[in-house]
Parts: sequence; C-alpha cells; structure tokens
Amino acid sequence: MDIKHILKGHAYQNIPLNYEEAYELGVYALKGCNGDELAKIQSIAALSALHTRATYSWVISERLEKIHGHKLPKSSAEQIAGICAAIFEHDIAKSEFGFVSPNTSYAMDNCGMGGDLITTANISTLAAFIAAAAGIPMCKHGSPANADMGKYGSSDFISLICGIDVFSAKEDIERCLEETGFGYTEALDTRYKQIHLQTHKIAMLPHMNDIIGPITNPLHPQKMTKRVLGVNHLVPPRAVAEAYEILNEKGITNLQHGFFIRGFADEDRYEGMDEVSICEGGTQVAELHDGKIREYDLFAEDFGLTSVSVESIIPKGNKGEFSLKILEGKVGGPPLQMVLANAALLFYLAGKSQELKECYKMAEKVHISGEAYETMLSVKRVLSKK
Repeated sequence: MDIKHILKGHAYQNIPLNYEEAYELGVYALKGCNGDELAKIQSIAALSALHTRATYSWVISERLEKIHGHKLPKSSAEQIAGICAAIFEHDIAKSEFGFVSPNTSYAMDNCGMGGDLITTANISTLAAFIAAAAGIPMCKHGSPANADMGKYGSSDFISLICGIDVFSAKEDIERCLEETGFGYTEALDTRYKQIHLQTHKIAMLPHMNDIIGPITNPLHPQKMTKRVLGVNHLVPPRAVAEAYEILNEKGITNLQHGFFIRGFADEDRYEGMDEVSICEGGTQVAELHDGKIREYDLFAEDFGLTSVSVESIIPKGNKGEFSLKILEGKVGGPPLQMVLANAALLFYLAGKSQELKECYKMAEKVHISGEAYETMLSVKRVLSKK
C-alpha cells in the first residue's frame, strides 16, 4: 500500500481517491484491524486525512487532472464507494456472523453519520420504533457516542435506557425483526465487522469511518432496498447518493430508493444535524430512486408544521432519558415533531402514502396509540440484556 501517494497525491491536496485506490485502502485498513501494526497506523492516518469537507466536495478540474498525470475521480463518491465495498466483501462477508438476513421481503435503516453541530434527541432510533410499530421492518444500525457518554449515541440509548442487548446473536436479531419489526446491529460488534474499532477503540478521533460505518450496516445488502441515511456535516448528500449508485452498479448493494439528508438549524445552514430538520434551515435532500438522483430541500411546512427554533428541540437534562420520555408520550412539542417528521420519511419510503403530510399524521397516530413504546418493550423481551 503506497500510503505516501495517498497522503501526498490525494489527502494533502484534497483530491479524493478513485474507486480502486479506495478499495485497496479499505483492505489495508482491515489488515490493521487484524494485527498488522504498521497497517493500523498508516490506514488511520490516511482515513483521517481524507475526511475533510474539501475532499468530499471535490469537483474535477481537467487542468489538474493533466498535471496530476493520471485519471482522477469525478467526485468523492468513488472514494466512499471503494472503501465501503472492501468492508462489505472483506469484513462483513468473511466475518463470524456474516450478513443479517431476516425472513422479510426487505428491511430499512435510518442511521446517521453523526457530526452534529447541535444536540438532538435520539431521533432516528425513536423514528425507527414508530415505523416498526406500523409494520415497516427496521434493521437499525448504530454505535455508542464517540466522546462524552452523556451525549448518548443510539447504542447507549438502546442499551442503557431501553435495556436491550445490542450484542445479541445474529439469529436472535433476525427473529426479533421478524416478530416485532425491529432489529438492532451494533457497529462495534466484531462478529460482523472490525473496521469500527478504529474510531471507537484505537484512534478515538473522527475519520472516514463516520461515513463507512452507517453505509455498511450488516443487514444483507439485497434486503436493504430502501433506506434513509443522515449525512455528516462534511459531506454533500449527493456524494453519498452517487456512492450508492456505484455500489449498485457493481452488485454490492441493491438500494432501489434512498434518502440522503442533512438538516440545518439556521438560514445560513451552518449548524446542522444528520436527520430531517423542522427548524428554519430545513433539510437538504439527495434522493436516489431507480438509478436517478434528484436534489431538493424539505421544510417544516412539507410535513404540515411551522418551523421551530433550534433551542426548542434540544433535549432538557439527560439526552437518553429525555428520548425515552418522547417515546413514552411524556414529552411533546418540537422534540416530538422532529421525531414524527423523520418517521414520516420512513412511512413515505415504505409506500404508506405519497404525501409527506399524510405520512406525518400516520406516524403521529402510531405514537399516540402507544404502539411504538410497546414495540420497544417487545424488542426488550426478545433481546433483553442478560
């Protein structure tokens, strides 16, 4: 692995890797995860250096390509796709558990990449419980918070607050998904993949796994035909949609309909979140549907709501406990509206309605009924912590 070329020829110039180079880097990173000390050090350096807004926002220049001396990628989608392909083929596919393959026609995920510049409740997890309660099969992927445990990543919420075992055996997760409509795969479970250990246990700093992790949910790629993916503040949603185009073309994934979203708190679109926003800034969307990408914005009004202040959606007190209160029906207002808007997108993907406002009302009805909270309790009974 020519790490010097990756750093000097790409990372330090904010030029993304092409697919083949990225794939090779992904395989090299896995060598590091499996005991090669030099590969561990070098791959962490490369994956950290490539994780920049400028690299992800790359637009090819014919002049620079000529100077560089070889074919350069059109966008950062090749870099994202190549590394993820290596994880699918050389990490998950060869792992102890392999892919999660429930007896369902499909299953969806709605995890995000993190990197929020403001704190919100465990939005995607709560939305997934609401969707599951409505009969939409959800195989939620997630991890603990990267830093302060008070931040409560999805795994912290599921495990510490809900009492669900995030390290359950694959067959139990498949059974749970079939019986309750909800399953959970932990990104740090090395029985599926090794790569996530780089950020959480070794490097303990942001790097490309912020993007790689959510894309490489160990749910069988042929089962995940629909999904929502919340995008990190460094990454244009279109780049992730294009990465899935490449992965689909190579037969590694089979995503037929996906939403890649980045929410914003303010009109200037600086403060962001990896989920649908009902704040003034709205939500940037890249929608991949049947091989075509469409870009547009969503706003609170699209869900039948009025935009709210960012202060009104920030959890009060302990984030995990606050999130549970939303699920229980003890917290309403803007935090609940945020959850329902995100759930509405899942209802839309599942074909419940072609109108987001109607999908929002459906999600609201499920929440009011208490069925989402009961779904969480059902999951707990199947996957209770020992």
